[in-house]
Amino acid sequence: MGRSTPKSNDILRRVLLLSLFVFLFLVFLIFKNVSLSELIQRINISWFLMLFLNMFIVILLNGVKFRLLVNSVGNDIPYIDALKIVLSSVFASNITPYYSGGIVAQIYLLKRLKNGTSSATLISVMYTILTIVVALIFAVILLILPHPFLKSIRGTFIFSIIVLAFLFSSFALFLMVNPTKAKRLVSLLFKKFSLKVDLLKINLEIDAFSEGLRFIIKDKKHLINLVLVNLVSQFLHNLIGLTSLKAIGIQFDFYEALITQIASSFVATIGIIPGGMGITEGTYLLLFIPIALKYAPLQTFLFRMFSYYIPSILGAIVFYKTLGSFTEEVFKNSSLLRDEGH
Repeated sequence: MGRSTPKSNDILRRVLLLSLFVFLFLVFLIFKNVSLSELIQRINISWFLMLFLNMFIVILLNGVKFRLLVNSVGNDIPYIDALKIVLSSVFASNITPYYSGGIVAQIYLLKRLKNGTSSATLISVMYTILTIVVALIFAVILLILPHPFLKSIRGTFIFSIIVLAFLFSSFALFLMVNPTKAKRLVSLLFKKFSLKVDLLKINLEIDAFSEGLRFIIKDKKHLINLVLVNLVSQFLHNLIGLTSLKAIGIQFDFYEALITQIASSFVATIGIIPGGMGITEGTYLLLFIPIALKYAPLQTFLFRMFSYYIPSILGAIVFYKTLGSFTEEVFKNSSLLRDEGH
């Protein structure tokens, strides 16, 4: 049974306060531009219900992806347990900087539910690698496809985000393919900036990602299945933003809105602040104002509600039910705790 500690409770309090502040600020922006009566009139119930369906399909597909990953290493896991791990990792990643708690939660829970399986780290690392691969695929597709509407400053900004996503994901995969070069680069950066870190631990993490990439590409058929499931899942996740537009009666060009949404999602993965709070909302508002106009805060609110708040709440419930408490064992490897000397 897990055990809550003052440190883990402090993390939760800070994240909850930050979430509440961002939540209330969005509510303030909504009612600054739209009256309650107008808001009620704008909501399309059918599309609003579609948001729930969209969100749950994404969650269910992520459970399928996790189970496929477990199967790929010669193990099996009940689908309901895969779903528990995915939901719990959503919660853990959204309350830690750089989403670092997600992979730790997956490893911890997989070992707990599978009685200490030795492949837990490999499975969780491959889950993250798939996300990077899909980000690269989306970036390549968007760079190749024509986008005549991206001519303004906003268009240049969106295109720059796509280019950066391509460069970052390509570079991440390059480092995984070349772990020796990755270690040299990390060592050089830490020496240059005189950073105090556990270099051995970072080198072990580099080795784990390198091993994960080698393993995942061994079986091409299985790799294609995993990438396809992840592509569909990520595409549907991006559709939450577009469904939000429909839910408030906004007419829009599907292609333009989709590219805007994907670019916004790329920014959200930066994750310096837990859950990308503030950064995601700010970027989303800036990019979608030309499409949603005065309803942009409302659309941002709906998107974050169904892509962040509700999944995080569901994840917290599953996390607590599975472990019995919010245990520090899951948080101790996050950047937040490392920075505080733990």
